[in-house]
Amino acid sequence: MRRKTQAGSASHSEVLITERRGRSKSRGPKNRSKHRSKSNKSANIECYHCGKKGHIKRYCRQLKNENRNDKGKEKKNEDDNSDDRVATTSHEDFLLVYDDDSINFACQDTSWVIDSGASIHATSRRDFFTSYTHGDFGNVKMGNDGLAKVVGIGDVCLEMTNGTRLVLKNVKHIPDIRVNIISTGKLDDEGYCNTFNNGQWKLTRGAMILARGKKCSTLYLLQAKLSKSSINAVEDENKVELWHKRLGHISEKGLTVLTKKNLLSDVKSTQLKKCAHCLAGKQNRVSFHSSPPSRKSGILDLVHSDVCGPMKMRTLGGSLYFVTFIDDHSRKTWVYTLKTKDQVLDVFKQFQALVER
Repeated sequence: MRRKTQAGSASHSEVLITERRGRSKSRGPKNRSKHRSKSNKSANIECYHCGKKGHIKRYCRQLKNENRNDKGKEKKNEDDNSDDRVATTSHEDFLLVYDDDSINFACQDTSWVIDSGASIHATSRRDFFTSYTHGDFGNVKMGNDGLAKVVGIGDVCLEMTNGTRLVLKNVKHIPDIRVNIISTGKLDDEGYCNTFNNGQWKLTRGAMILARGKKCSTLYLLQAKLSKSSINAVEDENKVELWHKRLGHISEKGLTVLTKKNLLSDVKSTQLKKCAHCLAGKQNRVSFHSSPPSRKSGILDLVHSDVCGPMKMRTLGGSLYFVTFIDDHSRKTWVYTLKTKDQVLDVFKQFQALVER
């Protein structure tokens, strides 16, 4: 490459003329030698996995293929064991985890398992009960042959999505149980009809549908709310007692008036049994008889005494107690300070010697 200067005008310009183009001879062989040295260097590296030369374990194709095959086998095993290990979610809350021989539940507070093998209704929540009796009601044998203690019994009222209410009677309070259980056998004894069909559970009584549940995995679950309102309807009671509670514990005379006007259905007799709530509500507290104040006729006929202490702060003399002597006739009071409580007898002797002079 050389520089050529042209003259003949007021301005001078320089022109660059390139005589050779392309790579230089010295550049090509030098780069090729570097490339050969790099490839030769990697060719001597031995893979720690397959033992072949030319690559490292990180880029080993055989290792990648083996990992890909292992993932496919694990996925296939999970699909084959889907009946033995199931995880189901509903409303973003984990419901059921089953692994081998152990079951762990994390149900919603209002989730109840419909169990045809259970002989009792059971729950671990004390706040579910509308009526509760605390006591020792024995033990309950669980499915894993373990024993759980029953610490209480009561009734639970559930409110369904359609507005109906289901009263579970004699529900056992078992703190060690992990789920809320509804026994279909108990419901059948109370006159309800349980129907399991197409992944659905339906509870009916006559033509009325009281509750519905869905099948999640291998269990039937009922979602219900707790009824916070008071329940006065009792199915085993006769009609007159039922109307007595519905009408705010009305008297027999009021029931008789309503019956004569044919305002109460299926009520023939208005005779009521003894109602514990009515008896408790109509009781009166016995008043204390007032008497005029009376005093003794002579001085020192009656002396009232009292000891007070210990106080938080000591007196200047270091006393923490004081004792008083009050004459009933004149209401005169003597006060003595005490450092310890066992000084009362000595002070009383001083008081007696003082007043008997």
